[in-house]
Amino acid sequence: MPRGFLPRGFFFPSSVASTHLPPFRPMPHLFRPGSPQRPDQGDLAPSQNRYYAWFEALHTRVDLLLLAPLSESEFEAAEASVRKELLAVEMMGNRFDPDSELSRAVQAANQGLESDLSPELYALLARCLQAHRETGGLFDITVNSPAFYPGLINRVRLSEAPSISPRQGRLAFQPANDAQPLPSPIGEETGVRPIILDLSGILKGYALERLRPLLPAYGITDALISLGNSSILSLGSNPSDIPSGQCLTTSGNATPDRRHIRNPLTGKFITGQHTVSVITPNAIDGEIIATTRFIQEASPLQHNN
Repeated sequence: MPRGFLPRGFFFPSSVASTHLPPFRPMPHLFRPGSPQRPDQGDLAPSQNRYYAWFEALHTRVDLLLLAPLSESEFEAAEASVRKELLAVEMMGNRFDPDSELSRAVQAANQGLESDLSPELYALLARCLQAHRETGGLFDITVNSPAFYPGLINRVRLSEAPSISPRQGRLAFQPANDAQPLPSPIGEETGVRPIILDLSGILKGYALERLRPLLPAYGITDALISLGNSSILSLGSNPSDIPSGQCLTTSGNATPDRRHIRNPLTGKFITGQHTVSVITPNAIDGEIIATTRFIQEASPLQHNN
């Protein structure tokens, strides 16, 4: 059982007084200023039962706040469905898992082979390539490749599979051209220059869009779903200031020593404490816009290798 894993969530019946409820650790930055820092209070219908749970998925913390006139077992069924959906997303697009669909496809493509893709992964990769064009290269899923250089993503090729295939598309990498890569000690030392497709900058938004139609199927129309406190979906009436149906997405460096985002135009990490948050109707778009704006706003600042 992973650390921090709660086998069952906290169930708050609407009839239970707040003084009888167990301590609650709220999702930071989600509650209105001056409002009670508990999921059992706020501008909520008195008939609503509340259910809160958190667990680990997609290499981050997931917080669920569900509100509906449901029983504890019904809430637990909804939570289990959320967990299952997030696990499916992780098995599809987690580049750190060698058994994920993405890792297997990328490994084959680096060996000069063409790989079949599921319809979901094909569509997501196609959206990433589109985002690269829309942002002038600031959104780039190849930026963490050992021998990255601007334009490396142009070697990524998606093609539609034959109609007889149950898969929607295929992935391949074109052979390297004469473009000069940026200095890369990893590539120089090993002699291996694989392309890495990193979906970390979009996968949480994709997961939220997968979860959006799931909860209403369980009779839950009021909810907050937070993935790492940086990708948050608001549904219906809840204790946040995020409009219903909208997503709050944050990108950047939350602390001075944090550096995890590269500028694809230079290949260098962006340093310094700075974040950008956006609210969008679509969580995938939010991930792209927040990352792009963070890089744009940080471009005049100092960058380090």
